Amino acid sequence: MNKAFLVAALFFWCASASAQSVERGQSICYEVQNAVNALVDYTQTSCLPSGGKAGALSFIVLSSQPVFSVEASKKGWLLVAVASVGKTLNEQPSVKADELWLSDTNLMKSRVAHVFPAALAKSLQRQVYNGQIDLEGMYAAIKKNLVQKTIPK
Repeated sequence: MNKAFLVAALFFWCASASAQSVERGQSICYEVQNAVNALVDYTQTSCLPSGGKAGALSFIVLSSQPVFSVEASKKGWLLVAVASVGKTLNEQPSVKADELWLSDTNLMKSRVAHVFPAALAKSLQRQVYNGQIDLEGMYAAIKKNLVQKTIPK
């Protein structure tokens, strides 16, 4: 496990004191990382729950490979990661979720992540499932709404 991943994990673990149980967040992350790892074979994905705004949960989803460096890898990984989080949260409507923090090994060296609203992940997954948008539409919405942030020390 690399140093950047451990730093990020420690930061988000320390921030995870929220009203919702850590166990529930860990359960969601287990489902998300298993789904992503089953569908995306060019990287290993990890997920960690953390505390979000107003007692909601946030999730950091990390790729072991530099997926943000190659557009095709980025697109595939983001589609699967966002859809997996959205599906898991849609199956647990009582869970309050805030944000997804998406990053990879290269970005973590610079303490950078792309942040995406959890509510939009849920909505996009539901729209794709219901045939209201296709994967290109989903990816366009993901790219439009990703916000690059620096992870605080």
